[in-house]
Amino acid sequence: MFEWVDKHKRWIQVILLILIVPSFAFLGINYYFQESGTGGAVAKVAGSKISAQEFEQALRKRQEDLRKMMEGKVDQAALDSTDVRNSVINGLVDQRALLAHALHAGITVTDDQVRKIVMGIPEFQDQATGKFSAERYERLLRESDGRTPVMFESEVRRSLSLAQVRDTVADSALVPMTVVDRLARIREQQREVNQWLLTPEQVRSKVNVTDEDVKAYYESHKTEFRIPERVRVEYVLLNLETVTKGIDIPQQEVAKWYDDHKDQYGKPEERRASHILITVPKDAKPDVKDAARKKAEALLDEVRRAPKSFAEVARKNSQDPGSAANGGDLGFFARGMMVKPFEDALFAMKVGEVEGPVETQYGYHVIRLEAVKPGEKVPLDKVRAEIELELKKGKAGKAFADAADTLNNVAYEQFDSLKPAAEALKLPIQTSDWITRDGGGMPLLVKPELLTKIFSDDAIKNKRNTNAVEVAPNTVVAARVIDHRPADVLPFEEVRKDVQQQLLVERATKLVEEEGKAMLAKLKGGDDKAATWSPPVIVSLQKLSGLAPEAARDVFTADPAALPAYVGTPVSNGRYVIYRVGRVIDAPAPNEEQRKALARQMVQITAQQQFDAYLQTVRAGAGVEIDPTKVERKAQQ
Repeated sequence: MFEWVDKHKRWIQVILLILIVPSFAFLGINYYFQESGTGGAVAKVAGSKISAQEFEQALRKRQEDLRKMMEGKVDQAALDSTDVRNSVINGLVDQRALLAHALHAGITVTDDQVRKIVMGIPEFQDQATGKFSAERYERLLRESDGRTPVMFESEVRRSLSLAQVRDTVADSALVPMTVVDRLARIREQQREVNQWLLTPEQVRSKVNVTDEDVKAYYESHKTEFRIPERVRVEYVLLNLETVTKGIDIPQQEVAKWYDDHKDQYGKPEERRASHILITVPKDAKPDVKDAARKKAEALLDEVRRAPKSFAEVARKNSQDPGSAANGGDLGFFARGMMVKPFEDALFAMKVGEVEGPVETQYGYHVIRLEAVKPGEKVPLDKVRAEIELELKKGKAGKAFADAADTLNNVAYEQFDSLKPAAEALKLPIQTSDWITRDGGGMPLLVKPELLTKIFSDDAIKNKRNTNAVEVAPNTVVAARVIDHRPADVLPFEEVRKDVQQQLLVERATKLVEEEGKAMLAKLKGGDDKAATWSPPVIVSLQKLSGLAPEAARDVFTADPAALPAYVGTPVSNGRYVIYRVGRVIDAPAPNEEQRKALARQMVQITAQQQFDAYLQTVRAGAGVEIDPTKVERKAQQ
C-alpha cells in the first residue's frame, strides 16, 4: 500500500485539496454509512442510506461547479434539470457501492498512510519552513466548513480505499500489439470521396404550410410559448474593491511600514567569493580530520605566496565538484545563503584577501573575496503606492464587513427605498434587465439565495427591499423589485411568423432526408446518371477534410472490396449528404514510438471500460434502491 501511495501521491493530494477549499459544500464520504438528515432516504445502497440532506448538498456543489464552468451564463432551470439531478444521485450511489465493496474486500488504509498523505499536502505546510503545521492544518479545516482533523482524515482514508479499488481494476487492462497495429492502420488509412449535398433550400418550393397548420401547432405546443414569471430590480452592489478604494492611509503610517520592513524594499550587499574545499566525512576520525586541515593550510600558504594562482590551485585541488572546474568561483551571494562559519569569515574580509582554513560541516575552506556589491535601498516614493495598497488590504476586511452590515441594516430599516442605503455608503443604484425565477438574466443576480428573496411576497407584493445577500466572495447585493410580470403565454399573432418558419424548416428537412435516402437507394442499385458530385477529396479519421463527422463511421466502414461505395446521412442545418467512396489508400505500418503512444491511449480507454463494467457489477450487487420522487425536480419545489 505504501508503494501505491507513493506512486499516486501527487494526484491524491490534488484531489484532497478540493476537500479543504472554503467553497466545499459536499459532505464527502466521511458521511457514508451514516443516516444523517431528516428528509428521509433518497436512496439505499448496500444497506445504508443516502439522505435528502446529503443529496441536496451534493446537488448544490455540482450546480456551483457547472455555474463556474459556464462563467455564470446558464439558466437555473438547466442547473436543476432532471439530467443533472440524476447524475448527482447516481454519482453518490456509485461511490457508496464502491466503498461498501472495498470494506467487504478488506481494503484498509493505516494511520501512517493517512498521515503521510496529509502531511504532504502543501496547503497544510508552513510557508516559511516548508514543514507540516498542525496549527495551519486545524485552522484551514475549521475555516472551510468547521470540520475536525478526525473528520478530514476519515475522508482521506476512504478516498484512498476507493482510489485503490479503481486502480486495481484499471491496472489490469491489456491491449495486444496486434490490435494496436490494426487500429493504427485504420486510423491512418485514407479514402478518396466525392460528396453530393441536398439542402432544405432545394426543396423549399415543394413545402407548404397553411394557417390551419400554424394554428394547430400553436394550440398543441403552448408550453413552448410560455413566458416565465419575471421581474426587473434596482440594486445596490457592495464589493471589497469599492471599500478598498475608499480607505485613506495616513502618510506617517506608510513611512512607519517602510521603516519596519526595510528588507522588503532594498537589495542587500552581495559578495563574490572563490574557495578551495578539502572535504571531511561526517564520521571522520581525528587523524583524518587533522590531515585534511593540514592540507588546507598548505594550500592557503601556496595561494598567499602566489595570489594569481588561486584559480589554478582550486581546479587541481578543490573537492567541491560544483565550483572546482570554475577555479573555485561561487559567484555573488548575500548573507543567509551560505553556512554561517563560511559567511562570517567572508563578510569580515576585504577584497583580495585570502583566509582559512574555515571549518564547516563540509570540511575545510580556503576563501578569497573577489568583489563586493554594495546594498541598495529603494526610495520610499517608488514603493509608496505599493505600501498603501498593502495597508488598505489589511484594513479592507473589517471595513467591508462594517459596510455590509450598514447596507443590510439600512435596507431593512428603510424598507421602501434603496436610496438611504446607497447614500450612506456612497454607492450608485443600478437597474437590472428582466430576471426570471429560474435564474435567467444577469449572472450577478441569479444566486439562488438572492432569487428566493427577490421573488418572495415581501419583495413583490409588499414592495420591500431584500436584505443584503452575498452573491460572490466579498460581494453583497441588496435589491428592490421595480417591475413584475406574471407567467403568461405569448399571443398567437406575436408568434405566427415564427411558427410558420419553424414548420417550413421542419418539413423541408424531412423532405430532404426522404429524397436523400431515395437517391442513395438508386446509387446503390447502380443508377448514378443524375448524380452531381463535388471534386474528389482525400480524407482520413485524423484529417476529415470537410467530411461530416456524422458520416465518418459509414465512410470508413464501407467495404473496400466493393468500390465505388455509397453512404448517406443527415447532417446539420437540415441537410443530407451522400458520399461516394472511390478509392482506399492503405497506411504504412506505424513506427515503434507511434505504436507505444497508441498502445497507451488504448490501455487508458480499455481501463476505463473495464472499470465501468466492474462498477456496474458492484452496483448490481449492492441492492441499490433510488426513490425517484425525491430526486425529481418537482419534489423539491
